[in-house]
Amino acid sequence: MSNYNSIEKVISTELIRMNEDNLLANTICNTECIGEIKNRGDSVTFVGLIDPSVYDYDGNIQYDDINDGAITLLIDQDKAFSFKVKDLEELRSTIGLEDNQTKRACYLLKNEVDSYVFGLYNEAFFSLDPVTVTPANVLQTIAAMKQQLEEANVPDGRTWIVVPPFIKTKLMLAGIKFQINNGVNGTGAVAFTDELGCDIYVSNQLAKDENGATIMLAGSYSAIAYAEQVLETQVIEHLESSFDKAVRGRLVFGAKVIRPFELTYCPVTDGGNEI
Repeated sequence: MSNYNSIEKVISTELIRMNEDNLLANTICNTECIGEIKNRGDSVTFVGLIDPSVYDYDGNIQYDDINDGAITLLIDQDKAFSFKVKDLEELRSTIGLEDNQTKRACYLLKNEVDSYVFGLYNEAFFSLDPVTVTPANVLQTIAAMKQQLEEANVPDGRTWIVVPPFIKTKLMLAGIKFQINNGVNGTGAVAFTDELGCDIYVSNQLAKDENGATIMLAGSYSAIAYAEQVLETQVIEHLESSFDKAVRGRLVFGAKVIRPFELTYCPVTDGGNEI
C-alpha cells in the first residue's frame, strides 16, 4: 500500500498546486477563515468583516467587538473526479507531465469551482446595462465598472475584474498588454494585466444571462468569501468485476458574497474586432 499512498499524496499535492496557481476563486476571494473542514456540511467563520468605528475622541475609548463582523460560510459544494488505470507504474510515470490524466481532472475540477463562484454575480449590489463591446468602447466599459467600485471606496490595488477571452482580445487591440500569472508554485496559466489600475484576469467560466450575454464580474478582494478542502485522493487497487485500478479525488468548498457593495457586474457581448 505504500506505493499507492505515495501516489495519492502526489495527486493530492497536484490538486492543491493547481488550485493555488490557477483557481481564480482562490485569487479574487477572501480566504482568511477560521475553522476546520472535514466534510461537506461543515462551516468556517470569517471574522473582522465590519469596518472599525471612527469617532470623536472625548477622553473615552470605545472598542468594537470583532465578533460583530463574523460571517459563517457553509461548505455545501462537493465535487469529485474518478478514472480507471490499468497500470500503476504507467500512472506514476505520467504524474508531473504537462498533459496527464490527473492534471486534466484537476483542471476540470477547477473550472467547476470557478463557475460556481462567478455564478454569484446576481448578489452584487451594482450592475451596468448590457454592452456590445468593440475595441472602440472596451476601455470605457472597464472604466465604468472600475468607477462603480471606486465610488464604493474600493481603492486602487484592491480591485479585480474577470473578463472573457473576447474582452481580452479587444483590450490587446486597444494597446493593453497581458502576461501569464505564474502563481505561487510557478505553474499558473491565467492571463492577467494590471495596466488599468486594477487586476484583470481572463476566464472562460464566467456566467451567462438569459440572453446569452457573458457576465463580466468586478469587485474587491473582500467581496466574496471562499473556503475549500481536498478531502481525499485515492488509488483503488481492485474495481469490482474488473482487473483495472482507479484513481479518484474529492474537493468540498463553499462561497458567499459578504460585501455586495464591493461587487458589480456587466453583461457583455462580442461586437467584433474592427477598429
